[in-house]
Amino acid sequence: MRGRVSEENVTAQEFEFVAHDTLREGQAKMIEDGNIVLQKNGFLFAAAPTGIGKTAASLSSSLSAAKNHPEGKKKILFLTGRQSQHRIVVDSVKKINEKILLSDQIKLVDMIGRESMCIDVDRITGKCSCEADVPEDMKTLGRNNLRNFILEGPKHVDEVIDLGRKRGICSWSTARSSVKDSDIIVCDYNHVFVENIREASLPSMGIELEDTIIVVDEAHNLPNRIRMGLERRLTNQIIRDAFNEMEEHRGRLDNLSAERVNSNSKTDMHNDDLENARKSEAALSRIRTSISEYITSLKKMLGKQEEMMTHPSELLEIIENSLIETIEEPISLTNFIKTLQEVQVDLDEEIDDEQDLACYRFAEIISILDERRGEKALATVFDLLGLKEEGRITTHLLDPGVVSQSVFSRCSGAILMSGTLFPPSMYGEILRVPKNREVIYEEYSSPFENDRRPVLLATDVTTKYSNRTGENTRKIREHIHSVLRQTPGHVAIFLPSYDLLDDIINEGSWPGRRVIVEERSWSKFQVENALIQLKRSRDAGQRCILAGVYNARLSEGIDYDANILDAVICIGIPMARPTASNQALRDYVAERFGERNAWKYSAAQPAVNSILQAMGRPIRKAEDRAIVVILDRRVGDRGYRSCLPRNLNMFETVDSSSTERLVRRFFTRHPEPARHSG
Repeated sequence: MRGRVSEENVTAQEFEFVAHDTLREGQAKMIEDGNIVLQKNGFLFAAAPTGIGKTAASLSSSLSAAKNHPEGKKKILFLTGRQSQHRIVVDSVKKINEKILLSDQIKLVDMIGRESMCIDVDRITGKCSCEADVPEDMKTLGRNNLRNFILEGPKHVDEVIDLGRKRGICSWSTARSSVKDSDIIVCDYNHVFVENIREASLPSMGIELEDTIIVVDEAHNLPNRIRMGLERRLTNQIIRDAFNEMEEHRGRLDNLSAERVNSNSKTDMHNDDLENARKSEAALSRIRTSISEYITSLKKMLGKQEEMMTHPSELLEIIENSLIETIEEPISLTNFIKTLQEVQVDLDEEIDDEQDLACYRFAEIISILDERRGEKALATVFDLLGLKEEGRITTHLLDPGVVSQSVFSRCSGAILMSGTLFPPSMYGEILRVPKNREVIYEEYSSPFENDRRPVLLATDVTTKYSNRTGENTRKIREHIHSVLRQTPGHVAIFLPSYDLLDDIINEGSWPGRRVIVEERSWSKFQVENALIQLKRSRDAGQRCILAGVYNARLSEGIDYDANILDAVICIGIPMARPTASNQALRDYVAERFGERNAWKYSAAQPAVNSILQAMGRPIRKAEDRAIVVILDRRVGDRGYRSCLPRNLNMFETVDSSSTERLVRRFFTRHPEPARHSG
């Protein structure tokens, strides 16, 4: 039975754990849907636009279910890929705590990667230097004090790190020890959806997956994040480096063995380690030759292609044959992987501390090939790398569901939400949620979108390759100029590629506008600097063009707060390049979901969702306003239109004059941007 919510604003009194006194219709409906499914260990896939309060809604439903679960109290794992989202969760829980009894206060632990929380983590020993200068008798007191600080009220991870470093206490280990007494853990996707991290992380914090409710923020990114978790690259150089590392490791064990013989302390365990190192060194010598020959043969087969599909079984067979043929007493694949993972060497100061040893990387590749042996969901691709044209083999996971299925079948329900989770049912199929549990797929409406963020579609231009003429480019620029003339503030422009960005933006003339253009090599610092430039320019009365590329740094994961953007222009459709790996994905999707869905699931929907992500940049709160102009008539075609949200209305514009008239009309209705802090 679905909920009864219909009013534009709903009192919050009928819900537990709410952050606001009144709720918007979409927010209240999302809470009701979450309550329905989580009571039955089910799943909510929520396509929820920015501004309806989806973070607060997901917290309300998951906290109610966790506190009142028929199988006993559950913990909430709130997963997000962006640290900026952590702060929104922490602030929302603070607001919830303001409205409930002191005895019911929500305890939260906010965590990020160890390398970001600790000082100098040793890759070999796994120990950090956070507490190096603290007397042993003071460590327990310091940890207890920091733990109390974490649990006395929701703290952002930066606050915990700052206090931990001031007192010489490890914030990472203290946060982990606080988890058992918390209600919510805010962390990265990897803690749950990367198997080796999950197995090392959750049990050590006293968490059983069966006793958790999972909330996935920006869930449209989850399939690719899971795929990337199994993407590894193998080159001849990695094998050569692994051999050298194993040789040094074996020599180190030889020296230790000699010392133990002299001191009569030799052990069987040490004998096994040394013997495995010797066998592994011999095996790597053989593998080095075999892989080199294999890559040479692939180069000949590649010809003039950029890349080609290979067979994962071929690579695994080469490795396994090398383990058997090298010596009289072969080493098993399991022991070989284990030995690679245990290698210890003296690191060269010139080596990047963040870079894993080649032995570790090779062990990961072999483990992936072995664990996914015979699965169609795993593919390997060969291409050429760099000016030396050294070939590389890359593993690709085609089906994220083979990883997420086990997670969702074990947890006590989940909410997956995003402003671009379209269509929600597609993500349920791709991620393989259990079919024997209740699932709600819902697109929630925003009361302000059509008025405060109208979308114009130009029908006289396209970036389709066969239509890329000088006349078409001229028309695209005319549309841009029409928007610029009538827009009082900054305008962001997003394109499918850096080549098109150069062709349309860098080769154009934009008088009266400061132009900030994203480059391929931009760092996080350069992105933050671009945002600072936008704010300073607005304060100085100067208008800017911010130009970037879909799926790059400026179009996703950036909060353009304080209504810093007045308009967004989306040029073209960012369809994936026709590579071997993309074709393999399409073929796999066709086999699993049918030919009818192959193009939509593997190409069209991801491309449209990238456009939707860019469109959502200027509207971060209900009070914001901006106009969106799409410059590619294909978005209105039936195939692409079916990928858009049901409630998205587009106003067609037939030429640049029509665009200018509609933009002028919008800013006449909404002349002043809402001024507020982020």
